[in-house]
Amino acid sequence: MIAFVCRPSYSQNLDINTLMSIQDTRTPFMNSTMKGVSFSAYIMAPAVPIAMLGVGLATSNSSLSTAGLQVGAGILLTTATTMAMKSLFQRPRPYDSYPGELHPLQYENSYSFPSGHTSVAFATATSLSLQIRKWYVTVPAFLWAATVGYSRMYLGVHYPSDVLVGLLVGVVSGYLSYKLQELIKPDSQMPLIKHSF
Repeated sequence: MIAFVCRPSYSQNLDINTLMSIQDTRTPFMNSTMKGVSFSAYIMAPAVPIAMLGVGLATSNSSLSTAGLQVGAGILLTTATTMAMKSLFQRPRPYDSYPGELHPLQYENSYSFPSGHTSVAFATATSLSLQIRKWYVTVPAFLWAATVGYSRMYLGVHYPSDVLVGLLVGVVSGYLSYKLQELIKPDSQMPLIKHSF
């Protein structure tokens, strides 16, 4: 109770308490799994637009090529926004603020707010889901992005609020790049595949 009162704010208290609760659930299997999931954000983010652009060019499918460019633009936008926000807010990592309470599974050199891995994952999922409107693309894409966000908390490198804002930045970036594509190239046949249930 004393620790609760001494901490700076309710939101910060919720942030740190959530991380400590997650920390208590760690297992060796989940440790390695969450490291892999976290790392996948920076593999999938470039791989998806490059693959779409490459296949589009190879098959002379201009719609697919345009879609690849849009997905890439969304990822670049979210990366730039995230880096600017990190520089602006300069929030320390959780383990730097609570060295005796949090024990991270890895360390990062950048600031904490917002989560770059999460924003990139959600920008990728949002852009891909807008381009290929099938539930079997949308659901796995967002489940993957959500798991990336969780992995950042599990590893002890981000607060829940870092992840939440990263999610918002990623979704907005993906959506804005899609709408920008519509303005620049309104005659493009988008989305590639509409929702079908």
